[in-house]
Amino acid sequence: MRKAWSRFLSVFRQRDLDRDFEEEARSHLAMATEDYVRRGMALPQAQRLARLKFGSLAASADAHRDVRGFPWFEALVMDARLGVRQIRRRLAVSMVYACVLGIGIGSATAVFTVLYEAVLKPLPYPTADRLVYLHNEFPQTQLARTGVSALDFTDLTGHRQLFSHTAAYFFNDFTMTGTVYAQHVDAVNVSASVFPILGLPAAIGRTYTTEEEHAGSHVTVLSDRLWRSTFGGDVTVIGRHIWLDGQVFQIVGVMPAEFQFPYPATEMWVPLSLSPTRLAPRERGRKWLQMIAQLDPAFTPREANLALKEVSHSYAAAYPDVYPEPAGWHFSCEPMVMQQTAQIRRWLALACGAVFCVLLIACINASGMLLVQTIVRQHEWATRTSLGATPMRLVRQMSTEMGLLACVAFGLGLALAAVEVRLINAFGPIRPVDVGPWTYGFALVAAIGSTFVAILLSMLELVRVPLDQSLRTGESRMATGRTGWRNILVAGQIAIAIALLFTAATLTRSFIKLLDAPLGFSTERMWSASVQLPDRGSSSGASASLFFQTLTTRISALPGVESASAGAIPFNPSGTRIVDLHFPGRPVPSVRPAAALNIVLPNYFSTLRIPFQAGRGFSEEDGPTTSGIAVIDRAFARTYFPNGEAIGRLVSTHATKEKPYMIVGIVGSVANDRLGEAPVPTLYLSQLQSGQSATYLVVREAPGQDVTAAVRDELRAMDSNVALFDIEHMVARVSHAVRVRRFVAWLVNGFAVVGLVLAALGLSVTLAHVVEGRRREIAIRMALGASRRRVQARFARHGAMIASAGLLPGLLLALIASQVTGSFLFGIRSLDIPSVLVTLGGFFVLAVLASWLPTVRAGRADPIMLLRDE
Repeated sequence: MRKAWSRFLSVFRQRDLDRDFEEEARSHLAMATEDYVRRGMALPQAQRLARLKFGSLAASADAHRDVRGFPWFEALVMDARLGVRQIRRRLAVSMVYACVLGIGIGSATAVFTVLYEAVLKPLPYPTADRLVYLHNEFPQTQLARTGVSALDFTDLTGHRQLFSHTAAYFFNDFTMTGTVYAQHVDAVNVSASVFPILGLPAAIGRTYTTEEEHAGSHVTVLSDRLWRSTFGGDVTVIGRHIWLDGQVFQIVGVMPAEFQFPYPATEMWVPLSLSPTRLAPRERGRKWLQMIAQLDPAFTPREANLALKEVSHSYAAAYPDVYPEPAGWHFSCEPMVMQQTAQIRRWLALACGAVFCVLLIACINASGMLLVQTIVRQHEWATRTSLGATPMRLVRQMSTEMGLLACVAFGLGLALAAVEVRLINAFGPIRPVDVGPWTYGFALVAAIGSTFVAILLSMLELVRVPLDQSLRTGESRMATGRTGWRNILVAGQIAIAIALLFTAATLTRSFIKLLDAPLGFSTERMWSASVQLPDRGSSSGASASLFFQTLTTRISALPGVESASAGAIPFNPSGTRIVDLHFPGRPVPSVRPAAALNIVLPNYFSTLRIPFQAGRGFSEEDGPTTSGIAVIDRAFARTYFPNGEAIGRLVSTHATKEKPYMIVGIVGSVANDRLGEAPVPTLYLSQLQSGQSATYLVVREAPGQDVTAAVRDELRAMDSNVALFDIEHMVARVSHAVRVRRFVAWLVNGFAVVGLVLAALGLSVTLAHVVEGRRREIAIRMALGASRRRVQARFARHGAMIASAGLLPGLLLALIASQVTGSFLFGIRSLDIPSVLVTLGGFFVLAVLASWLPTVRAGRADPIMLLRDE
């Protein structure tokens, strides 16, 4: 073993000696050739004389080279060793280059990580590419897009030539009892067919069957999260019974952690069990179900939508009142992954555009630095060429050096991406994401691609090295000419940075305007929480109204409470409930009217401080035995009563035409979950007349008070089986509604700052190189009497000219960006004048800061020392 190890070491020592021998031979030849060229000889003659003088040494080197053969791996190792030495010689420039690329790679990788997890990551289902959602489209109404009715579900299921399998579900809430406090559970009533469609079996136990669903069996399947948090991950939970809304359910299975259908917060699945009343003809207009389907392999989503148009035509002919085809109604399908990412996809696309600009600036910056280094090292490249190196050999050497720096940039980019992902997880609007294999792959591709873009111009410069001029010129005076490409690169960086800064400024101003938009109610000390009562049969409406009225009365008497009521809240996380409308005595229009429905208790408007425009609100005297009354908002009055005669008119929902309500009041419109959009017409009904078993408590707290514990105690005293959940102040709910806009605005602002810094660095490096290359000129000018200030002004003007070259293209790019981002803005125009002024101010600061250090350095030069060095 020792002999083998010694032989192995001796082989490598001999290779090192051979390399050193060859490098020494080449060094002697290079110095001799350079000396003859400096004396005025032509290059071919200088090469011949050098080989005559060191002929034996060169022949020995060639012999060593011929004997060894230089395999490709050995040549690569030699190039890598030479590259490491070159990097060490220019360590500062090399590290700046790696850091610049690392910033671009890290930023792009972090955004890609979020984009992949939120949009691009395939769904964890075997046939995810064939899964679609089915909708009813009402393009000319407030409904816009809805789910399906129970009859829609059964009818569409029959189209087996189009859909292999179908399933339906609706969101539900249960109160699970048996703990210290009643526990709220986010549940989904889903048909048994959803489990085979999605193709993920239960991790423990089983899923429920179609027979159990049709029989109305009380069985349930738990999520992995609920199983671990509530049942401690006990595998014997299968077969155990739990109480949900006062009814006994049996646990039959636990789903794996990756099964998060239809959204991550789902904790439990129970049978859908469509009752005969749900399948009655009058139920066709109630679009309360969400429907998914597995397309037949012969259909694509586009082809399925074309087929659904034919299906829609037949339904519209059979049921014109429910399916108003003249108003644009039709069935549609959308891939599941598209629907689940619809809200964040366009915003992440904007963030990707911004980070692409940063990566492009980084690549241009790195390309400029490499171009400078290539020109500075022309003397070295010329010497190598004079000794027989081909242009491709020089390109290979440069590529090896840049490859080593790309590895460093790759590592720095991954470290930066990890930090940025942590920040995005802490402050971003989506669920936490992890740096995974796709992240590493993207970072590697970004490192390779950006390195190639960065060295492209340097390679072009390298293959046309002027040998005679390069050998005659010293490194200290290289590259004072041919600055066109460098200036173009710097101007390009500045142009992109200006466009990015303008976009950031417009998004910031838009976000500030959005926060200043009127909400229509007061969020000051406004506390809210949800309450869900168990289903209590036909008397549930009256009993729920009495329960909520008693509860709010008791809460109003608590210390620290100014007022209390109940009803659906603005910025409701469950969304807005849209219903069809019917106006007695009016002809039925082709486009069915619709509005948001909100069922509230008395004092709701005063508690939220929603101002009255006309009429009155609800009172405790407006009970179930009195005539039905309604309150509408200003948007409702303007839309359906444009002449101002709303008070005293009748209105009803389409499902309850026989029970119209008289409009007794008009209140101001209230903003909802889509802040900044036009308010939806809203119809308010009294909880005392139209009772429902779920509502939100709204409490105006006294300054410095938190009523959560007191309200929970009051609720528990009334019924310990009722849970209080979704507790939040209205300020936080409004903030949550704009979280995506806020996140993207901050993200683009951060990228704009990074882009400005990189562009300033590019300008500063270029100007510093110009100062370095013109040291002799500076010395002569100062020796002839030029003042330091005059020298500094000359270089400051040069920097200003380079920066100004990027101003006009930057403004043009900003104009293009304003057209792209116009749909993201609120309250400002696409070409916003204050944003333009901010952009110009940022450009001025960039030019001044980037030019300051090289200009100061030029003014501090000592002419005597410079001329002595020359």
